[in-house]
Amino acid sequence: MNRHVIKFIRRVIHGKSLWQALLIGIITGFLIVAFNSSISWTFNHIQSFTLHNPQKIWILPLITTLGGLISGLLVFKFAPETRGSGIPYVKLCLANYGKLTRIRSIFVKFFAGLAAIGSGLSLGREGPSVQLGAGAGALVGKLFKATGFNKDKLIAAGAGSAIAATFNAPIAGTVFVLEELIHKFSYMILLPTMVAAVVASAIARECLGNNPAFNIIMTSADLNFKTITVCLILGVLAGVLGVTFARTILITNKIYTLLNKIPNWAKPAFAGLIIGLIGIILPQVMGAGNLTVESLLQGNIGLKLVLVIFIVKFFVTPICFGSGAAGGIFLPTLMLGAFLGYLTGGLSHFIGLTVNPIAFGAIGMAAFLSAVARTPITAVIMVFEMTGGYATILPIMLTAAIADTVAEKMAHRPIYSTLAIQQLKNEKKG
Repeated sequence: MNRHVIKFIRRVIHGKSLWQALLIGIITGFLIVAFNSSISWTFNHIQSFTLHNPQKIWILPLITTLGGLISGLLVFKFAPETRGSGIPYVKLCLANYGKLTRIRSIFVKFFAGLAAIGSGLSLGREGPSVQLGAGAGALVGKLFKATGFNKDKLIAAGAGSAIAATFNAPIAGTVFVLEELIHKFSYMILLPTMVAAVVASAIARECLGNNPAFNIIMTSADLNFKTITVCLILGVLAGVLGVTFARTILITNKIYTLLNKIPNWAKPAFAGLIIGLIGIILPQVMGAGNLTVESLLQGNIGLKLVLVIFIVKFFVTPICFGSGAAGGIFLPTLMLGAFLGYLTGGLSHFIGLTVNPIAFGAIGMAAFLSAVARTPITAVIMVFEMTGGYATILPIMLTAAIADTVAEKMAHRPIYSTLAIQQLKNEKKG
């Protein structure tokens, strides 16, 4: 550790960076708790209503269409920068191509995300959470008149603390900032991000309970010949299908762009109609998918249905995401990985390799995310923290590394970097 780093650490401890990070963690923690709780309450009540009133199931497409319409109107009429995930826009802001200091953007992202994800569109809450956290960091920076690198530190701290609070994963939230947002190791960003992530995660645990993001009982997967062989197979499959999924998202985005006769604010309503009609037959593909993943990893879904859900989720998520509704792809990516891993583990006995499909569901999450986002370290740590699955850490590391290598060989760039470039081009055209 050189003298510049030591000097910085002392400045953090004795200066205002620590207190700013604490403040960001507190704000982000409560903001993400409110956001996630609102989405869960809305989604669960809609699903409960349709489950207990099957004669009124026809209302479901109306609800999802309305949710998409509200999200589209909020985004495209009041804050176009809140469209989609939010992670690409945060990356642009850190590269000085955007602003996060508008309070309006935070309100729009919150309620547009609630409308889209809560009504059932196949989108994740983590992307909007990152933009909400980064926005909180930017506003704290504005309050303290931070500029340049000091402002970026606070934005990064807000983004990392949002991931930490969303997934109850403070280490993964910190690593996500380094691996995905700034693409380098920096003590100057690491320390405030760690502080904010721990504080936000503590608040989320206090409000929502100190439980892993997925309420499952993990089983072990010893690194023997059978496990290694299935890890190799799963790693290759996750790499190929992860890249295909990412490219499907990019293609769908371009198709929506070509539909210029349809107002942008109406496109999420179209996506809502599609997911609502599909949800009548297959409700498991609706929403982010965290409850469906829990059910899968508790062994409650048969292999045939697992295959059907995987295929439908694989294509309906790009349809929802490309529409511009406020929502991300992080959780749907984890869901697809879990289903792919479970399928691979469950079908491996046909080639004489009997392994535990539940363990491989968790392994698949890390592998698929590693291929799509090209963030293997974040993927490994996040799945470990979310599942509490220490017994599977070695297979998780191996499979994630294989999937990332396959994605690299297929010349796949990180999805969020590509989406950021797409968003920048679209804004310049607009």
